[in-house]
Amino acid sequence: MDEQVAEVVAVQANPQGVPLRVSWRGHNYQVLGRPTPWIDRAPWWAGNADHLPTVAEQAMWSVTLASADNPDIIQAELSVTGGDWWQLERLRG
Repeated sequence: MDEQVAEVVAVQANPQGVPLRVSWRGHNYQVLGRPTPWIDRAPWWAGNADHLPTVAEQAMWSVTLASADNPDIIQAELSVTGGDWWQLERLRG
């Protein structure tokens, strides 16, 4: 089951912009494996002229996260907002 989160997180990325570590809700997570980049496209065609999305395309990453203090593995989607602050959009389950 997917869960919408939409929370700001601190992300450490390499020079190419690939996320390496995520800080969320007081926990530090290591990105495992190979994160997958993709582009999310807002359904601009479904709205009307008064309520168009502010961003038509958003850079995203699908990541697998692990914490040293929690044995659970988390599947998540991050949106790139620039700098060290990104947004955790949803958890995949």
